[in-house]
Amino acid sequence: MIPSSSLLKYESKAPKSLQRDACKCCRHIPQSLTIAIIIAMLLFLFGVGLIAYPYASSWLNQIEQNKVVKNQEEAVSNISKEDLSAHMDAAQDYNKRLQAGRVLVTDPFDPSITQTSNEEYESLLNISDDGVMGQIIIPSINVSMPIYHDVTGKGMDHGVGHMPTTSLPVGGESTHCVLAGHTGLPSAKVFDNLDQLKEGDWFIIKVLGEDHAYRVTSVETVLPEETGSLTIVEGKDQVTLVTCTPYGVNTHRLLVHAERCDVPEEWNEKRDTSMPPESRLYFETPLFILTLVGLVIGISLIIGLIFIRRRYKKKE
Repeated sequence: MIPSSSLLKYESKAPKSLQRDACKCCRHIPQSLTIAIIIAMLLFLFGVGLIAYPYASSWLNQIEQNKVVKNQEEAVSNISKEDLSAHMDAAQDYNKRLQAGRVLVTDPFDPSITQTSNEEYESLLNISDDGVMGQIIIPSINVSMPIYHDVTGKGMDHGVGHMPTTSLPVGGESTHCVLAGHTGLPSAKVFDNLDQLKEGDWFIIKVLGEDHAYRVTSVETVLPEETGSLTIVEGKDQVTLVTCTPYGVNTHRLLVHAERCDVPEEWNEKRDTSMPPESRLYFETPLFILTLVGLVIGISLIIGLIFIRRRYKKKE
């Protein structure tokens, strides 16, 4: 058995170049490991960012559209009851003339449609002078969007558009309002979940300070040129919601037909909730959980990197 003192002497006689190489090797290990962790962390966060981008963009768009709606509500609250009544009468008169004229209804997403230049139409319900005529709220699919004049303007990139050849969304007998919204926009989530609506579901249209409720009567998928079900039915107060389908293909149109009903009792409870719509949209989505998990893992990787660096520095 070799004495421990001899072992110490033997180790001390090791070439200095070998000791230096060993030290260099030790230093090299944490550096390469650090680079590997940084690359892995960046790739992971980049992946999370790609997945979360559409939702984050939609969430920001929802906040902006809520501001538009708030501006509309403030404008309505600041005018007299007489002026509100005059705006309502003008819109209803327009609907009567529209119904009598039997205007041809076409596909809202037809690229050949030219933007209307009808000054009367653009002025009706345009209280804030920003092209907004009201708001649509569909609680079951978490939609809260302003309704813009026409289906060819910039409003369709952020909210719901009104088909100008159909009744204005003020209700009344022998009216049929058609509202269109895109599906699959990278910057906004408008009617992406419209296919989840079913017979018996309801939604609210807020216009000129009034809440009009509509209950879904049927859902159908048709070709773009099949617009027969969008015409006015004598005596009925109808609204049809339209979007493209299937998702990303857009060869057909999804039509959600609804008729006027009494305002549901549930609406008062949902309307009075203390959490704003954009916050509910954020915290109720599974992508919020994914984002939270991503942040936790990212922070854990950073802490792990710091710990490994300190550990190897002590060894040096």
